[in-house]
Amino acid sequence: MGAKANKALGLGATRGRLYYKHPELFKYCGDQEDKQWLYENGLMPATGGKAFILIVEDILDLAETDEYKNNPDICLNEVRPFKVNAKIQEKMKAYIRANRTDGPGDS
Repeated sequence: MGAKANKALGLGATRGRLYYKHPELFKYCGDQEDKQWLYENGLMPATGGKAFILIVEDILDLAETDEYKNNPDICLNEVRPFKVNAKIQEKMKAYIRANRTDGPGDS
């Protein structure tokens, strides 16, 4: 989740800062159905706003870079890995296909 990744890397509660600093990160913005699933699985409050799902390995890799590794505000226990259900996984795959930058038909 984006907000937790922001906190984990010591960026505080400033929304979107992580995405601005690292536009190369994969982020999937869940729809209402996805947010409901995240809420039901204890991953998001009922009143939550946008639900950005990120790849946990990307956040952990960032934490090891020179930019973050000596940051006293880093708090990796904020990052809770989880697996999405098959329906969300399919939506994420469709998002990836629709936003490819390596050209049509390339694998």
